[in-house]
Amino acid sequence: MARELSKAQARLAVQEREIQELNHRVANSLQLAADMLVFEQLRSRDPHAQAALEASRARLVAVGELHRYLHEHGGKASVDLAPFLAGLGEAIARSTGLSCTTRGDNAAVTGDMAQQLGIAANEFAINAAKHAYHGRPGGKLTITARREGHEVVLTVADEGEGLPVGRAGQGGLGMSIVAAIVRDLKGTLSAQSRDGAIFTIRAPIATAAPRVDRSFQAWSED
Repeated sequence: MARELSKAQARLAVQEREIQELNHRVANSLQLAADMLVFEQLRSRDPHAQAALEASRARLVAVGELHRYLHEHGGKASVDLAPFLAGLGEAIARSTGLSCTTRGDNAAVTGDMAQQLGIAANEFAINAAKHAYHGRPGGKLTITARREGHEVVLTVADEGEGLPVGRAGQGGLGMSIVAAIVRDLKGTLSAQSRDGAIFTIRAPIATAAPRVDRSFQAWSED
């Protein structure tokens, strides 16, 4: 029994090192892509092309910041929702161009749970930027989290066109990632149209969780 436990702990340690290396490579790749855009910007003589390249570079840098933010919180034993959401909203605003408002109560969750909820909120934001506002900057997004009994409730709402009739909660890769997160949290996901699209995740608050960093992992493998 002790030998099997030792082997399982060793495998977990190897997996965590591999995930750490993956996160490091993602960060380096984003920085490399941003540097390449700077190089192309310097070569270009077209002001419009320079502006487009600069906007793309800024967006890549913002995505990298969001990645680091989620990575930093993943290993913490406890994360207060209100300040976590405030930082998350700022990172999402920079990476998507949306105008984010966040509200959180004084509840605390594990770092692993905060990280997963942050990834889900980011996927909802990407969906809103693409479908609710069709790429136009400045669209409003409200992210709220509160504790209800033994559950945490995350709500992400936009003020766009709402969800297509008969397709509430359906979507592409982003919604598949969210669905995998909800399954992992043993929670529920609901979606509705009311002055825009509203997505709500309800999940039991875990009292303890192993340190597993899931920043930008392939959730679809679950």
